[in-house]
Parts: sequence; C-alpha cells; structure tokens
Amino acid sequence: MIEQTRLEKNSNIKKSMQETLERRSLQKCFVYKVKIDESRLSKKQKEQLKMLFVEAKWLYNDILNYSKENNISTYNTKSKNVNILNKDKEIETRELKTIGSQMKQSVVADILASLKGLKVLKEHGKRIGWLKYKSEYKSLTLKQFGTTYQILTKNKMKVQNISGKIKVNGLEQFINDPDIEFANAKILNTPTGYYIAITCFKFKEKIIKKEYIGSEIGIDMGIKDSIVLSNGEKFKAFIGETERLKHLQRKMFRCKKGSNNRKKIIRLIKKEYQKIFNRKNDVANKIVAYILSYENIYMQDEMISNWHKGLFGKQVQHSILGRVKAKLINHPRVEVLDRSVPTTKYCPKCQNLNKDITLADRTYICPICGYQEDRDVHSANNMIIMTKIIKNQINLVPAGLREFKPVETMNLVVGESGRLQPLDCN
Repeated sequence: MIEQTRLEKNSNIKKSMQETLERRSLQKCFVYKVKIDESRLSKKQKEQLKMLFVEAKWLYNDILNYSKENNISTYNTKSKNVNILNKDKEIETRELKTIGSQMKQSVVADILASLKGLKVLKEHGKRIGWLKYKSEYKSLTLKQFGTTYQILTKNKMKVQNISGKIKVNGLEQFINDPDIEFANAKILNTPTGYYIAITCFKFKEKIIKKEYIGSEIGIDMGIKDSIVLSNGEKFKAFIGETERLKHLQRKMFRCKKGSNNRKKIIRLIKKEYQKIFNRKNDVANKIVAYILSYENIYMQDEMISNWHKGLFGKQVQHSILGRVKAKLINHPRVEVLDRSVPTTKYCPKCQNLNKDITLADRTYICPICGYQEDRDVHSANNMIIMTKIIKNQINLVPAGLREFKPVETMNLVVGESGRLQPLDCN
C-alpha cells in the first residue's frame, strides 16, 4: 500500500512537471526585483535574515569539506549540525536554526551547478582549480511560490523561516497584472540591503507589443564614443570611481588590519561599488531598450576583452560596452557579424578596402572615390550593408557547400584587388 502511494505520488509529480514544461514553452520569462524595507523590520527579523546567509555559508563550506572524501550527492541535507572553522582556526560544530530544507537543497544545487561549469571549462582545455570556501553567501533560492515565499498584499510578503510579514518596495511593478504566473525567487544579500528577485512568466500572446520606431539600425562600439548608431546618434557613457570611493580606499589603507573601523570602511566601500554597479546597469538597460525599439539590429562581435588588456584598460573598465554587448548578442532580432569582417575599412560606394586607416583617423576618407563619413557612423552603416552582402553570398552557395561560415564567406568575397567581389559558385 505504501509502495503504491509512493508510485502514484511520483507519477503525479512527473505529470505536473511535464505540463509545466509545455506551458513554459508558450510563455516569456520576466524577473522583477523588490527591496526589503529594513527600517520596518523588527530586531528578530533582522537577526533571522542575517542568520539565513550565515548558516548558508556554514552549510556551503561544510559540503565542500565533505566532498574531499565523499560524493556530494550523498550529503545529508536533513542534518541540523555542521562543522565550521572558527576564528581561532579550530573545528567547531554549529546548529542550523534558521535555514529551511528547500534552501539547503538550493545550496547543494548551486555547488553542483558550479562543478558542472568547471567540467565544461576543463573539456574546452581551460585550466581549472577547485571550488573555494566562502566568507560570505550572497543569494538563496526560494524554490516554491506559496511555500517558501508568498505575496500577501501590495507591499507585504512572507518568507519561509522569517517570522511575521516583511514590508517590501517594488511590488507595484507587476502585482496588478492578472496574467502573471509566479515561479521561484531569490533572496539577495547586497551591500545596499536585502532584495527579493521574483521570477514570473506570462503567455506570449498576452504581451503588448510596442511599435518599432525604425526598421533597422547598425551599432558600432568604440573607446572615444562608447556606442555609435548608424543614424548618427552617439552614447558616451563612462562611469568611473567616485571621489567618495577614492576617499574611503585611502582611509581603509590607514586603518589597522583586522580592526573594527577597517571592517566598517570595507562595508562602506562595498556599498559604493554596488552603487556604481547599479548606475552602469541602469544606463546599459536604457540604451539597450532604445536600440531594441528598432525592428532589426546589426552589430559586430567586438573584441572588448582585448581592448581591456591593451591600451584602453581604464576606458573599457569605466564603460558599459560589455553589458550592452551581452544583452544584445543573443537577442533574436540582432544580427552579429564576425569580428574579422572589415567594417571600418570597407567603402560602400566603390567597394574598396582602405587598409591605411588608423585609430587616429576619426573621419573615413576613401582614396579611390573620395567618399567621406564620420568613422564610427560609417562603420555602423557598414554593419547593415555587409550583413546583407554576406547573407546573399551564403544563399548563393550550393547545397553541398553549406558548411561555409560568415567569416569564411567574407574571405572568399574579398578579392586580391582589395574589393568585394561576387562569390563564384561554379
């Protein structure tokens, strides 16, 4: 009888998971972040929130220690005791009083996901080490809506193992949308406070589509002007260290290591870095949203990491180029040119390649036909032109030669004379 009940339960779980997968294929994912209002938390709630992440750190480090001689999958997450290394470097047993069972499972899942990532890197020939012990835990997964977390009112939530209701700010972003379906969430521990990132799903046909402001746009990324569009618009977004951050860093180096004052300043430095991070994200999101208001977007797979290692380390570090590229490169409406395509050297008028142009030349001048244009605008326009050329050339390749990649096709198109020539398919 017990065995039959167990089999029926497993069958229902499997069926439910299959239905969810089918439903998710018709939905689009959104993540909304809300901030916990710490000024409205009781002393007990503050302590419980703090201990959630402290106990998660203890558990994480205990699992890593266990994995030295055992398989992680055999770790007993039901155990309420963990072994930690205290400040005197002595092993001590601590009791887990706050963290819940599903949160424990999420810690194990995070470790397994990290190990999987290391395995992939190793398969690609990268040198890898082992996971390191954590001094601070940053996020915990709330796996199940209605169980590990609940939305009670327009500004109140309930989190498992935190007593009472928690006041949050930001629920008005989605709380009044009747078509939203809630999934899991993450509770985040950041230098600027605690946040809850809630994952939601909505059916694609119920999403209101915005009208495009244009049919196509090309994007050129650079150092002088961060982002230049083919219509001539330029975005110069450099967000560097603030004077307050520099002052705090100087103050930290004057403090004695291990002192409480030094620890306090380090917390303030982390908070200042978080503010800079948030400002960069805000600017990047606004630029990406504007670019995606065009129907078709064309860009090149720029070698931003090489720029950072070369002569422009500080400029790249203070820019938002990496964020914008990461948000756009895998978008379905974005066409990406190979990084070796000569978008700056190519003349759209006479198809000549001006190989003498340097980084100092801010205006493109064709030595053959005399065509002139702002260097970055010229390059952004060529993103559109050359993507279409490459697409047309690939369509001309016979079925037996479909293994040609865009960069290989470009090598065929550029002739010895330095001009783009039609691909000979005979």
